[in-house]
Amino acid sequence: MVIMQARAKFATYPSPGASHWVHSEYIKHGGQFVEVSNDTKQKAAAKKHFEEKKRERLEQRSEHTKSKDRK
Repeated sequence: MVIMQARAKFATYPSPGASHWVHSEYIKHGGQFVEVSNDTKQKAAAKKHFEEKKRERLEQRSEHTKSKDRK
C-alpha cells in the first residue's frame, strides 16, 4: 500500500527520495526491518534441524508404542 502511495506521490519511482519516503512511512506505521546475518541463518538452520530430529523421535516412539500394543 505504501508503495502504491509512493508511485502516486512521486513522478519517478523508484528513486532515492521515493525510497526514503517509503522507508519512513513503513517505520511510521509500525513496520520493522529484520537483519539477517550469518549468525541468524545458522541459528535458524540449527532450530530447523532440532525440530526435525524431535519430530523423528516422536514418530519412532509412537511406532514403538503401537507395536507394543499389537502384541
